[in-house]
Amino acid sequence: IVVYLNGVPSLASVVGTVKAGSPAQVAGLQTGDRIIQIDENKVQFWEEIQDVVHYNPGKQMGFLVERNTTKIFNLTVTPVTEEIVNLFGEKEKVGLIGITPLVREVSYLEKEGVAERVGIQIGDQLLSINGFPFRGWTDLKKYAIDKPGEELTFLISRGGIEQKLILIPEPKLVKDEEGKEQQIGSLGLGLSGEMKLEQYGLWKSYLKSLEETWRLTYLIAVAIKKMIVGAVPADSIGGPILIFQIYGEQAKQGFNQLIRLTALLSINLGLLNLLPIPILDGGHIFFFLIEIIKGRPVSEKNRERAQQVGLFMLLSLMV
Repeated sequence: IVVYLNGVPSLASVVGTVKAGSPAQVAGLQTGDRIIQIDENKVQFWEEIQDVVHYNPGKQMGFLVERNTTKIFNLTVTPVTEEIVNLFGEKEKVGLIGITPLVREVSYLEKEGVAERVGIQIGDQLLSINGFPFRGWTDLKKYAIDKPGEELTFLISRGGIEQKLILIPEPKLVKDEEGKEQQIGSLGLGLSGEMKLEQYGLWKSYLKSLEETWRLTYLIAVAIKKMIVGAVPADSIGGPILIFQIYGEQAKQGFNQLIRLTALLSINLGLLNLLPIPILDGGHIFFFLIEIIKGRPVSEKNRERAQQVGLFMLLSLMV
């Protein structure tokens, strides 16, 4: 509630790349268009567009679009059903229209990274790579990340003044979704698009907080399940030291980020506490269920052994 009362910086609904032959291109959407409404749903943030489009494959929808800050267009777009890979590497079918957000402002630089060494600064706007217009992550991957070791000409804008910089992506080995190693070009920079403050009154903040809490609860529950079955590597688990490190990083980004992390850890702790591990609340609930089924409590000796096992499990997790 506090987070949404203060306001959350969110990516604005401005179109970056439009895929050739996609429903968006057929309908007439262009780079720089700002989507302000889909059917009866008013939108300001990119996440809102994704929510509407993903859950409506095959449905004809009316898009209200603002172009060049003045012209308003009504366009009809029908999302196609496509298979994507989600956060956990699973394939799922969603509605897509073939657009990505306009993301071209440098918001992060890796210390001594390729971008920092050639003189790129935070706040620079990337305009083109080797003469190809730059509109977002898709272009960055296509024209730079997929070209390790190649000499590239970046056209940037700084304070309204354009300048060219020569940059050579550093070859780096990474693993893809299937666990296979592949070579990419590392640039050492992070990008962001136009950000708008997502801020609400008390009642709407309460409703948004419930929505976000449920979303995080679901994601954490799925992550725990995948760690148990081995689909997510055990090195994804972090202990108290990692938590302190992350807290330090978030504190530099402001009070709101710190509160968001605190809420995330609170939900995480609540879910872990419900696992059927002895000494946790979930363990007590498990014993009570056994008592209901058997008609008598678990013996003190067995409970004591279970408590020792539970303590060992928690200490192992911490280590």
